[in-house]
Amino acid sequence: MVEREPAKETIGRGDLFFLWHPGTEMVFSGYGLALRSGSNELLTGLLMVDRPRPADPEWLADVEATFGECHLVPMTPAGERGIACQMQIEPDSLPHLRRFPGEKTTAIQTALESLLEHPPRPVFTLRWDAEARAWCSHFAPLAELPGEIREVFERTGYGCLAAEANVGVVHACHAADRDIEGFTGKPLLYRWELVNMPTAPLIRLEVVILDDPANPYRFESFLNVAHEDQARVLAELTNQDRLYLAFYGDDLTQRFTHVVEHDEQQWQYLDELVAEATAYWNQLPPEQRDLARARAEFRSP
Repeated sequence: MVEREPAKETIGRGDLFFLWHPGTEMVFSGYGLALRSGSNELLTGLLMVDRPRPADPEWLADVEATFGECHLVPMTPAGERGIACQMQIEPDSLPHLRRFPGEKTTAIQTALESLLEHPPRPVFTLRWDAEARAWCSHFAPLAELPGEIREVFERTGYGCLAAEANVGVVHACHAADRDIEGFTGKPLLYRWELVNMPTAPLIRLEVVILDDPANPYRFESFLNVAHEDQARVLAELTNQDRLYLAFYGDDLTQRFTHVVEHDEQQWQYLDELVAEATAYWNQLPPEQRDLARARAEFRSP
């Protein structure tokens, strides 16, 4: 069966989308309302959990332990249930979201409207697995900020920090609500670089969001090869095929997660930078090493 490329569409807040199974007439694994105008990357609705068999009670307990709630709702005449949640759709799976106009769709959309103002706390990242012919989900990375990162942001303000999560390394990006609203659906660029300052090597990730071509928003994070935890983060990133950017607003609650490809060429380049940074750090006299000073001097005009 040849599938037609979907036409470009205008997406409004509250529009209903189904997690469609490509190649079928109308098989889907859930549905949700777009939480933001202009993008269907983040939905709020119901994700089927009882197909092909009832959901594992241990998994449901993990959901409740992680997010603090787990509400199940019948979705089919046979009583198969869905979990009320937010669904973050990975970019390469967005073409598999579909609209199915009709009376039932209108009824579903009306039934879900309360979730726009009060989205469920569980957040899952979803992608279509072509080999398995199924939608695969996992807990969204850093749905809740770790306490130590929250403390840093509360003390220093907006910024970007790397942290380990269930999917690997996630970059937590803190920005104003009004800025984050402009990030949805905008192109994003990133680059790794090594800056050898007099007191320490800086491995820097720069993220540029083209929300305003004349003045794009920039995030940057730094990692230190000599710090045990940060060295472990770098080791993970040299084998990670996606970069996860989790955005947190003024109140430090998560707004959405953006996923971009981090291909093998990027892994190899980062691995080379780590080796160079390690060699540079080892040749510095111990009394000269000072990462905080290196960061401050790098940022100073």
